[in-house]
Amino acid sequence: MSRRRQFDDEDEVQMKRRRGAPLIEDVEKKLQGVIGKVGENTGSSIECNLDKLTAFLHDDLEKYRASIIDIIAGCAIYLPNRVTVYTTLVGLLNSKNFNFGGDVVEKLISEQQDLLSKQKYQEAQNLAIFLCDLGNSGVLTAQSIGEYLESFIAAAFEENMPQVRNDYYIQTVLRCLPWIGKELTEKAPEQMENIGEAIGKYLELRNKNHVALLQVWREGSTDQKQEDYLESLSAQIEALRNADWVENHIPRHYSGFETTLQDALQHNLPSFQSPEHTSDMIYPYPLVVFRLFQDADCSAFSSKPLPGDSSIDRFLFEGEIAWIIEKNQFNRKACARELLAFAEENPSVPIGFLIFETIFGQMLRLPHAPYPAIFHCSLVLELLKLKPDDYPQILVQTVECIYRRADSMQPVCIDRMVDWFSFHLSNFQYRYTWTDWKDCLNKDAFSGSQIFVREVIEKCRRFGSYEKIIAALPQDFVKIHPCSPEVRYLIDEEDTALVQRAETFTQMFQERQPAEAFLNELKSNDENDELPYNINEFGLFVMVMLKMASKTYSHNFSALFRYQTTLKTVCDASELYQEKLLETLYSCWKTNQQMLMILTDKLLKMQVIDCSAVVGWLFDEKMWQEHDRQWLFEVLNQALEKLTRQINVVEKDIKELTEKTENKIKEEDDEESDIKMDEDETKEEKFKQDLEDLENNKEKLERMVTFQKGLFNDFLIAFIEEIKNAATSNTSEMDGSGDTPGTQTPKFMWLRGRFCHVLLAHAETLLKHSSNIADEVFSEGTDPSIIECFNQFQSLRL
Repeated sequence: MSRRRQFDDEDEVQMKRRRGAPLIEDVEKKLQGVIGKVGENTGSSIECNLDKLTAFLHDDLEKYRASIIDIIAGCAIYLPNRVTVYTTLVGLLNSKNFNFGGDVVEKLISEQQDLLSKQKYQEAQNLAIFLCDLGNSGVLTAQSIGEYLESFIAAAFEENMPQVRNDYYIQTVLRCLPWIGKELTEKAPEQMENIGEAIGKYLELRNKNHVALLQVWREGSTDQKQEDYLESLSAQIEALRNADWVENHIPRHYSGFETTLQDALQHNLPSFQSPEHTSDMIYPYPLVVFRLFQDADCSAFSSKPLPGDSSIDRFLFEGEIAWIIEKNQFNRKACARELLAFAEENPSVPIGFLIFETIFGQMLRLPHAPYPAIFHCSLVLELLKLKPDDYPQILVQTVECIYRRADSMQPVCIDRMVDWFSFHLSNFQYRYTWTDWKDCLNKDAFSGSQIFVREVIEKCRRFGSYEKIIAALPQDFVKIHPCSPEVRYLIDEEDTALVQRAETFTQMFQERQPAEAFLNELKSNDENDELPYNINEFGLFVMVMLKMASKTYSHNFSALFRYQTTLKTVCDASELYQEKLLETLYSCWKTNQQMLMILTDKLLKMQVIDCSAVVGWLFDEKMWQEHDRQWLFEVLNQALEKLTRQINVVEKDIKELTEKTENKIKEEDDEESDIKMDEDETKEEKFKQDLEDLENNKEKLERMVTFQKGLFNDFLIAFIEEIKNAATSNTSEMDGSGDTPGTQTPKFMWLRGRFCHVLLAHAETLLKHSSNIADEVFSEGTDPSIIECFNQFQSLRL
């Protein structure tokens, strides 16, 4: 872009000024465009553009002061990659107009408080970095910035506060130091020393139980570091400090205006006032740094060295990559283009490896990935398309690094890798060097590597045809081939009575008889039977229905809707019928996991079965054989999440009704004394109805929460019993000597990982009930490693 094009917007504003007063909105839009584009890569230098923009804006400061300040504040919040561009701009304008600099600082402080009250923590942190960098551009004194950061430290040491809150304030200080550390060391050394000592003391006293729970690989199972985020960042800052604060990434544009900026009058930055903590405030979860590559992994593909783990450059590069992804999370094509542009801007570093490490770090982040899986899947494809010569090799290296460590990988992370890789292969006709993974075939059925490969094959089968995926696999893989996804019709042909009843139901289905006819047919004729319907014949009815509807998903849905009344009437009569329905569904469709998942979800939505029936079925001892499969935990988490969503809806209704009734009462109090409520009977009746609805919803919520607590408790007790069984029954499974401890077998480690998975998947709900769970679920015989896992989980919100 030419210099003339860069300032076309400025010319347009000047022309409108000469023609007459333009609409304020038009001018604001042009100002926003001019200021927003100043950091872009144009034909001229950023310093030159800043000089021109300063002169241009200075002429309009008095007329459009508020608009200019608002735009700069927006850039400070939402364009963190250009922080030094805009701090330089504010510094130059401050040198010409001292009051303007003070107004900007006042606005930023106000915005930061507002963002924190709205729990927008990342944006508030961006402003903290911006405010600190204003010390480099001559706007703020180093002494006041030191006091500002010390007030963050003080907030982190307040008593009886959640650790996650304190972590956030310490993290904010650490993130500011790459920008302002050198300035503080030179001009406020005592404060800098105090900050360093306080952070060291905080990290020493801090609870780190959560770290093992949030690591992608089990602790000690890999040579790759899996450090706590604060510990890692603190080490990087310490290395930077020892290097006299010299880093190679932050573009310090203000250094080109040193003479102008050093003569400007400076402001004092007010101390930070932390918002009052309330019980409903939710702070960011702690993080564990994801590392996949070391320099040796890159040397075969690139001669450029990878920044070390303790290098601040690694942190800064990763931060910018993460910001590009966040900014473009709804546009994979733009995201891929900007990532490649960033790589081209930094030719001395193998940015491609850092891009893939960041993407997969986000994909595998615990407890939750920041973006939907489909975004990461499509972004990887887009990167390969734009960089076909280099990035496919980096991706292969990525997959191999992860596969090598699969045996010690958290089950939930294996699930995410399965989802991504199966989707990825579906775009390449399932072609892969499968023979590279044949070592997994000789491992335990609960080993992470075999589960990963087996589940990838199963997911690929869902994306394509059964025959196509089988043809793509080597002959050696027959051991883990998926079964043909066909309905199973398990009727003993020698049982004449059973065959006749099946024929009766078949004929009734063909005649499309109504629900009443089926209910009459299913009624029990045994006077001693306590159940109103014959449970075995109900199972037969379901089996025949599924067999006749097995052609397509649509046929199955139609059958469920057509006979919803029959199914619901029978299942409402007793939980035993729900169990029978689910058992029959499993026996018919056990070789088609996708059909199982979809039909179970459909039955839940139709309220034919409830969540407790699904959870009880999945953790019945007869289903333990399926606990190395991904589909079972998908169904489990969907059922539990469905109940949570229902509770959230009721909570929302209560909140709205509470606000509505409170406003009504307030309106009545504000009315004049001569106005009587009985003058408007309709409003009175509506108010009474709202109060009644509010009470009903509160009672409903109490029942649902009690049910949810009981469901989680019962389910966790059943899960712990299964894990206990795995520890005792598999003591010598790995070798005949019996020397392998039961808690070290692949099965035990896998089930323990799944236990952690369920805790993390429902963290928001379970953390509310954690004290109740600790009292009700754990007994003296509970394995210590399970209790340790739960303690780690509780520390997420300490």
